[in-house]
Amino acid sequence: MNKPKPSFWLLMILSMNLISCDIEKPNSNSNTSIRLITLSPHLAELVDSAGAIDYLTGVVSYSDYPEQVKSIEQVGDAFKIDYEKILILNPTHILTWKDGTSVAIINKLKSLNFNIIETEINKLADIPKTIKMISEITNTQDFAAINISLFNKTIKNIKQSKFTNNSIFIETYHQPLYTVSGNHWMTEAVEICGYDNVFNDLSQLSAPVTLEAVITKNPQTILTIADQQDLQWMAWEKLDAVINKQIITIHPDHFSRPSMRLLKGIKKLCAGNELNYNNINSTP
Repeated sequence: MNKPKPSFWLLMILSMNLISCDIEKPNSNSNTSIRLITLSPHLAELVDSAGAIDYLTGVVSYSDYPEQVKSIEQVGDAFKIDYEKILILNPTHILTWKDGTSVAIINKLKSLNFNIIETEINKLADIPKTIKMISEITNTQDFAAINISLFNKTIKNIKQSKFTNNSIFIETYHQPLYTVSGNHWMTEAVEICGYDNVFNDLSQLSAPVTLEAVITKNPQTILTIADQQDLQWMAWEKLDAVINKQIITIHPDHFSRPSMRLLKGIKKLCAGNELNYNNINSTP
């Protein structure tokens, strides 16, 4: 019998190594196959808060926080999605936002057999709840628990502080004037600082209002969610908010996105209505 050539043994060794690799691969990192796409900027932030930023492969326009998100592939915006690009990215999960992702887009993605995770934030407690949900997908619960604890502790401490009871107009856009109803999470955010939304009874979650309607309501405070002051209010010298110098401007990144950064906006708002601000200032 002829002895096998050395190349035969070399092939056998290589084959055994390949088999070994196939057996060990699934156990080396069970999360390597997870690929997330978020269809709202705040969802990209919540993925980061869940400790899952490394699994994020696609985002939409205006997703800019944290810095790492800026380099992630964009798949469209709130109105138009590049389905071909999503097919190429082949995500295992697509996170949508009930108030921001159109039904048509969601239905189209479902027809393409993508795994759609529909999220909804109606109250502040839904923010840590969504972080927890994402972490359960990516098995990053330990990291997420830190941010969940921080969010809940901060809100709890703010609620234990004492504030004066003032009316407020929440200006989400200036031309035309837009605001939110009492069912919006922004209303809960201002309420924990002692403010009452003057348009609490709006039938729609978010809607335009006239300047005359705001003047008639005569709010004691005006919250403008913008990157600069809305100077139109200075023309109305008899408004209580103008008389009291209670026109507060907060950047949209800190009040229009239901994410961890909302805590910064709430703290700034509460600082303008403080009676006992110690609990807030002691929270990270």
